[in-house]
Amino acid sequence: MPRKLLILAATLVGAHVAQAVILGVSPVGTFIANLLEISASALAAVMCFGASRRARGMARPFWTLVACAIAAWGVANLGWMYYELVLHTQPAPGSAVRFLFNAQGIFFAMVLFLDQEKDSSEFEPAFLLDFTQIAIVFFFLYLGLYYLPPSQLEQQGGAARRLWLEFGELGTILSLACFQAMRAPADHIRKLYAGFAIYFSFLIAGMALSEYHQAVRGTPTGTLFDLCWTLPFLWGAFWAAQWQPSPDSRVARPQGRKTISGLILTNAIFVLAPLIVLVQVAQFPSEWRILRFSLLGISILCFAVRIGISGYREANTAETVRRQALAMDFAADGISIIGESGEHIYVNAAFARMMGYERPESMLGVHWQKVYDPRDVQLVRGQVRKSLEADGKWSGQISIRRRDGTAIPVEMAITTLANGVTACIGHDISARKEAEKARVDAENKYRTLVEQVAAISYIAEVGIDGQWHYISPQVEAIMGYTQDEWLANSRNWTRHIPTEDHAVIEAAEAASLRGERFQAEYRIVRKDGSVIWVSDTAVVVSGSDSHAVMEGIIVDITERKLLENQLQQSRRMEAVGRLAGGIAHDFNNLLTIIKGYGELALQRTGIQPELRADVQQIENAAERASTLIRQLLAFSRRQVLQPKVIDLNAIVLGLDKLLGRLMGEHIEMVTRCGVNVGHVKADPAQIEQVIMNLVVNARDAMPKGGRLTVETVNVELDSNYARDHVTVKPGSYVMLAVSDSGIGMSPETVAHIFEPFYTTKESGQGTGLGLSTVYGIVKQSGGYIWVYSEPGKGTTFKVYLPRVTGQVEAMPEVVELTGAGGGSETILLVEDEEAVRELASRILSAKGYSVVAAKSVKEAEQFSEKHAGKIHLLLTDIIMPGTSGRELARRITGRHPQTRVLYMSGYTDNVLAQGGVLEAGLSFLQKPFTPGVLVQKVRDVLDSPVHAR
Repeated sequence: MPRKLLILAATLVGAHVAQAVILGVSPVGTFIANLLEISASALAAVMCFGASRRARGMARPFWTLVACAIAAWGVANLGWMYYELVLHTQPAPGSAVRFLFNAQGIFFAMVLFLDQEKDSSEFEPAFLLDFTQIAIVFFFLYLGLYYLPPSQLEQQGGAARRLWLEFGELGTILSLACFQAMRAPADHIRKLYAGFAIYFSFLIAGMALSEYHQAVRGTPTGTLFDLCWTLPFLWGAFWAAQWQPSPDSRVARPQGRKTISGLILTNAIFVLAPLIVLVQVAQFPSEWRILRFSLLGISILCFAVRIGISGYREANTAETVRRQALAMDFAADGISIIGESGEHIYVNAAFARMMGYERPESMLGVHWQKVYDPRDVQLVRGQVRKSLEADGKWSGQISIRRRDGTAIPVEMAITTLANGVTACIGHDISARKEAEKARVDAENKYRTLVEQVAAISYIAEVGIDGQWHYISPQVEAIMGYTQDEWLANSRNWTRHIPTEDHAVIEAAEAASLRGERFQAEYRIVRKDGSVIWVSDTAVVVSGSDSHAVMEGIIVDITERKLLENQLQQSRRMEAVGRLAGGIAHDFNNLLTIIKGYGELALQRTGIQPELRADVQQIENAAERASTLIRQLLAFSRRQVLQPKVIDLNAIVLGLDKLLGRLMGEHIEMVTRCGVNVGHVKADPAQIEQVIMNLVVNARDAMPKGGRLTVETVNVELDSNYARDHVTVKPGSYVMLAVSDSGIGMSPETVAHIFEPFYTTKESGQGTGLGLSTVYGIVKQSGGYIWVYSEPGKGTTFKVYLPRVTGQVEAMPEVVELTGAGGGSETILLVEDEEAVRELASRILSAKGYSVVAAKSVKEAEQFSEKHAGKIHLLLTDIIMPGTSGRELARRITGRHPQTRVLYMSGYTDNVLAQGGVLEAGLSFLQKPFTPGVLVQKVRDVLDSPVHAR
């Protein structure tokens, strides 16, 4: 701003010079000269108003009045230019233009009578009354200067008198400004009045030079002498622009007693203005009677109102003093005031009691050195006095001896006030010192007891924001913080706890406030950023100073929480598995009916092609549904497995080429088979399914390409691993790991990844049963599966299968179904589902078999008891109301030892296959089945020898 202002000021001065040299006193030159003067005054007024907006306290009305004075001159000069250029004459002696020139003195005078001691930024009613008084005085001066001289004196003598009065008025204002600068109580006020005095000196000098040449030599407007007005205004603009409020003005200063000079100046207008107006009124002739007595009445009215305001203020001040004295008398802290000579001039009851006196009056008028112990006097002289001389205040803790000689710790604050008065405020901190001592005793008491415990012990104040007094060294091992680091900001200890757990803390704190035990389990963020679970247990006890504190211990339960989460996950998966198995049983019966009748329909001769296509679609849909049911059974571990001792490396390498074709060119697949990898016992087809599902899942996790790794290795899972994975049994295992460098998964996704129908793929791209199937097969095979994943860092699935010592068994040959022939044997068919029973009976009867259908175990037993001939085959469902198919088979074969048995079911529920493993020598037909599969299985069982039972 000063740089721009300097350029603008230089432009105005240069324009003045150019105008004076080129245009001179021509009408155009006079117009431009007046316009430049008005511009300079407007610039100064704007800068002063800007300073007023920045100002605080008394500086704000100060700058506002200076700005108004300069603005009044600019308006007056605008009127003067009108008279000079348009009317070609000067304003008449009684014109408003001349009064406006005189009016700037009103604002300058009010600047001098601002109350420095009060340092207020408001224009109060008393100020407005004083302004009115000064305006009346200046109005009479104006009338005396411009009206009386022409009518009573000669013209030349009147002009000289007017000049003397004007400069006498200006000189008085300048003298008062210098006086105010010298008596100012604060440095920032002193600078204000000093700057005003300098500015006013320039203004008077310029005005004198301009008035001399204009009045005596008759120099018109348009010469270089016009700079006598412009330059002071520009100086005032720079003064206002560079002025900044002092930092001292922001601090409220205590008001001392008003000085004599301050009282005289503050009340000068209040007292003398009506007298000055009375003297001026007497000089005017009788025809001015109405005006002079009206203005005199207004002045007297202002005087009366001013008296009323002063009385009201004094009454309020007295009441405030009375209330303050009353508050000091009954204050809890001791307060004393020492006069300039060192005697106590005020002492409240608390201070007297603190010093050992019965009544405050006994200390009044007594020198402070006689009240304090001689040893304390030396402390005050040596330590306190230096601080008072340097800063005007001192505060600290000292030990003061009472009148009876006992010493008490006191927190003392001593401040130097105005006029040499010193105020002392003391607070007895004996109770606090006792509390601190009790805290130290408590720390020493418990330190040796708790530092060897494998948990954090602590002592803290009651409340969630209470201060912690002690915490054991174990905090560094468990949380990563040293004792000092934790205690430094222990009131804000909940910042280490995730926001989600704050409600648990608040509930426990509320219980402790009711006298109950504090008990909470929550998470804490360690110093290294890791999160642990802790159990916090505490009780509220009374401290040595009868203040309640909490004593408690914090135990790291992260491992326990991990095991609980794993156990809950295992239970949830088990519950979902039971639900899936139950659904699969009913669906398999329905699918058996759909697929059976669909195949029978297709076997009919003469079926129309359109109808054949429709039935084929039904067959296809039923087959897809069968696949979903098999996956559900795999997850629920209700499918029937035929485990064998297998070489896992052989299966992985056998699938390598097939898996490679599933990968795109953007995915690199690496297979790493360990050396001497042990054998495992599992269903080969199911293990192949596990590998396929994991690899396809890894492929889909790398849409932009990446690296997929399949590896096998022998591992030993020890007790430490089993402790971290609750369902694992320690032992020897073969690990199958499938890793990808794909997008990874969040912890929330990992928690649900094995649940049926849970998928992160888009709709239509997956059933959500792939990983569920893997989970079920692995668990049913006696193994374990764990997933490790982070967003953006890929995923690894690790499958652990128990190692066995047996020899690898040969893989079964795949037998293609051929059209099996019929027979004439007697078959007892037991099925509680009517539609399945009718379908099976129809299929077998069509092949020539003698089928006896029974809807319940009871009917089947009744037939076997009455039937005298052979029963060649018992075809029974496993899961039936009341008695299982396994129990029925025992009863039937007990009566008919040569009867062969074929079991059928949607799932076995461990009736036929313990743990899903089919018992040796048992024949089983998995629902849903087709007519061809049923006929082939029945023929195979009938052609096989009867197994011993």
